[in-house]
Amino acid sequence: MLRKSILINRPHGLVGRPIAELVQVASKYESRVYLEHGSRKVNAKSIMGMMSLEAVSGEQVEVMIDGNDEENAMKEIAAFLCKGDMDSCPAV
Repeated sequence: MLRKSILINRPHGLVGRPIAELVQVASKYESRVYLEHGSRKVNAKSIMGMMSLEAVSGEQVEVMIDGNDEENAMKEIAAFLCKGDMDSCPAV
């Protein structure tokens, strides 16, 4: 299981289209993918769950991934969340 704290660096945070795109990215992988923000922990493959997360740019989310392809999934999801500022992305 991989677990990383990642700063969201997307202009409007995780809303609308970025949520749909992130769900598509997470769904490409066999691994279980969860994001945690505040008291909420949601399945990153669930559009409704992700919409309830309410994470905005500049906030930290905890990304938890468990499965056979977890390393590749973490790299792609971290890159998606850090769009535009790879220096803020943790090394995987």
